[in-house]
Amino acid sequence: MLGLKLFESVRLEQKITLRQKHFGDFICTTNAVCPDCKRIVNTEEIMAGFSDNPYDFNTTCPNCKKRFLSHLIITDKETGKGKELFTVVFMCQAQTLEQMKIIKKERGRIGIAYLAKHNRHLFYNMIKHWASYEKALIRLKDLN
Repeated sequence: MLGLKLFESVRLEQKITLRQKHFGDFICTTNAVCPDCKRIVNTEEIMAGFSDNPYDFNTTCPNCKKRFLSHLIITDKETGKGKELFTVVFMCQAQTLEQMKIIKKERGRIGIAYLAKHNRHLFYNMIKHWASYEKALIRLKDLN
């Protein structure tokens, strides 16, 4: 009986994905308030405000035209509490893909464990835009 319980425990551990192991279950929500006019900028407006420059992460306020950084709020799916102690900069899809290209060129691959340790911002943006790590990698592959 003890052997069966041990086997079931091992099987349950194997069902935990790398994403869950390194990041847990979370929700990404965009957050942007213009620092000048204090307008709350929604996701569509944030996306429309990005420039064509893949290295300029600022968006533009649709009201006063001030350029500023927008963010992702990362919350625990179960508790609703914040998961990260740092501010996660929100990037558009082109910026996210450019950052993925850089890591892939430098390392040969983009692993979840690497992102968890060195570039959590990028991982959260990948999830925000493509809903999964795997779909983000497919999108990158489709560009090549």
